[in-house]
Amino acid sequence: MEKSDGFSEAANAAMVRMFANVEEVVGANHVASVIDGSPSAGGDDIIRAYIGLEPSGKAHLGWMLIADCIGNMLREGVNVTILLADWHAWVNDKFGRDMEKISTAADYMSEVFRVLLDQPSEGELAGQIRFLRASDLMDEGTYWETVLRCSKGMSLARARRTFSIMGRTEDSSDDDLAAFFYPPMQAADIFRLKVDIAFGGMDQRKAHMYMRDVADRNGWNKATCIHTPMLSGLKGKQGGRMDSFDHKMSKSDPSNAIILHDSPKTMRKKLRKAFLDVQDSDSPVYEIIDHIILPQLGSMTVTPKPEFGEPSEWSDIEELTKAVSNGDLHPFDLKMATADSLSEILEPLREYFDSNNQLMNQIMEITG
Repeated sequence: MEKSDGFSEAANAAMVRMFANVEEVVGANHVASVIDGSPSAGGDDIIRAYIGLEPSGKAHLGWMLIADCIGNMLREGVNVTILLADWHAWVNDKFGRDMEKISTAADYMSEVFRVLLDQPSEGELAGQIRFLRASDLMDEGTYWETVLRCSKGMSLARARRTFSIMGRTEDSSDDDLAAFFYPPMQAADIFRLKVDIAFGGMDQRKAHMYMRDVADRNGWNKATCIHTPMLSGLKGKQGGRMDSFDHKMSKSDPSNAIILHDSPKTMRKKLRKAFLDVQDSDSPVYEIIDHIILPQLGSMTVTPKPEFGEPSEWSDIEELTKAVSNGDLHPFDLKMATADSLSEILEPLREYFDSNNQLMNQIMEITG
């Protein structure tokens, strides 16, 4: 990320570490000022971050990007809240608006992140994580007042433009008033939690920009917003508007996504069919290598059949894509190496849920 003007080298260095592997940072000066001694949104010296996630099903590879982002912040002493957005999931018709199933999915989501983050310390102190349900936050007396203040002055047209944060099209919810409450609810979450950093995938950008507009109108603290890259589905981008994120990896299409519990055999089967144009560096296979494998493992070994050459090790995505495009690496060998590297990274998660399978059995029962 770019340096923030007027702040110390220590603040800039901390943010480079904190926001590594992030695609965009908006309003970095707020966090830099807190690092340099200004009070945080909570009125103390603890930087607080938040992400809101709908409990809606099995974990897919995009959760790894979120976990990586959280891990970087925890190491820099940020307190991170994962808001298990149960009522948001209800508004968005997840599990047929069955709150018992949504609650089970929230339990499962919490456990997945605990494992991905190697059982981090939990609490409200610096460098700790906490899991909070939206239903608990809503019990706070001033929550709905904040929702009303966030919704005041928001046109229905702008609300429609933010429906992409729910995975909906702009014209999908004219018969569903609850959907129009979703954007001000998401903004209210940020203000009520008094966070310094709001983060999520690039698909959450519109909601975050709306939140910053609300902050300006009301004179409220304006959180720094960070956005992680969006992993494409294994089938690749199929056209459409670049800001629609229709191509993103989603658990709603298991054949188009890597589910974190996939077996090594399933991983190979899915990667075998993954889109990879040897002349195009914009490929889901390259995205997985660049955003997941290399940050996690540092390098990746590609092992062809012995008659086709020797194993080779790669730590630079540009050199690797060039090797594929000029024929030095076969796309099939690269895909299998990608599958095997992912299996290595995800083995601790599979082992954990094999040994602690009650939640896994419950989530399989409600998702199929």
